[in-house]
Amino acid sequence: MALRKNFDHLDNPLADALGVVGEWWTPLVITSIAGGSHRFEEIQASLGIARNILTDRLTTLVAHEVVEKRQYSDKPKRYEYHLTKKGKDVLPAFELLAAWGAKWVTPGKRK
Repeated sequence: MALRKNFDHLDNPLADALGVVGEWWTPLVITSIAGGSHRFEEIQASLGIARNILTDRLTTLVAHEVVEKRQYSDKPKRYEYHLTKKGKDVLPAFELLAAWGAKWVTPGKRK
């Protein structure tokens, strides 16, 4: 059986949101940018994420206008990534998820 790659078949706002920010690493990329890591190398170093995965996640976030890409150097072309209003608006959801994890998941990992 093939794994489903999206939730397009569902008429559900949560499924729609997960289609944008629900991939592995995406919430961590967003919170890394919110925490002040704006350049590709900074984000990668803060998370220890593979370059190809980070590139994919940033491309998706830019396409969905969650993150904006700002050029800061011409030669070579280099960019910084900043949260848009849409990106900032998802942060409270990730904070709630982190609090849930701290309460229900993290303590169980230490047993």
